[in-house]
Amino acid sequence: MNELSKEKTAGVRTHIVVAIASALFIIVSKFGFTDLLNMHDLSLDPSGIAAQIVTGISFIGILSTALLFIIQLFFHDDEIVDKLTPHIRFDILIDAINKPDVLPQIKQEPENNKVENISIKILDVSDKKIVLYVDGVINNKIDENQIIMTLRKYPDIRKISYTRGGL
Repeated sequence: MNELSKEKTAGVRTHIVVAIASALFIIVSKFGFTDLLNMHDLSLDPSGIAAQIVTGISFIGILSTALLFIIQLFFHDDEIVDKLTPHIRFDILIDAINKPDVLPQIKQEPENNKVENISIKILDVSDKKIVLYVDGVINNKIDENQIIMTLRKYPDIRKISYTRGGL
């Protein structure tokens, strides 16, 4: 991907640059041609620069408003978003007591609930505790809360952190 094109929206700094440049063009069109306006044989309309700025900025504003309105109408219903994103990330952080059977127990629950591409990474381990990062992909229709609540029933698991769509 081109380093200059990262498909980001315009931020505050970009808007400031556009505003300052627009203001500068308007100042130049208002005061930059005063000596030429006094000449009788020259026809010049410096307000044309300001008019083009107003036309350009207002066109962008009207177009953006219409686009945002259409997006709000289209994505307001969660069913449309669910159809567009049939799978979501399943990422949990588990703090458990370090016992030999804790890893197979933790892996078994996501497998039983159709979590795909399961990966378990040990983030911290000692004689008494183990911290695991479990990730995978889950169908959007599956209730991930059920998986979390089932995992919570294991007595060796002390804490579970989960964020829908990833940590």
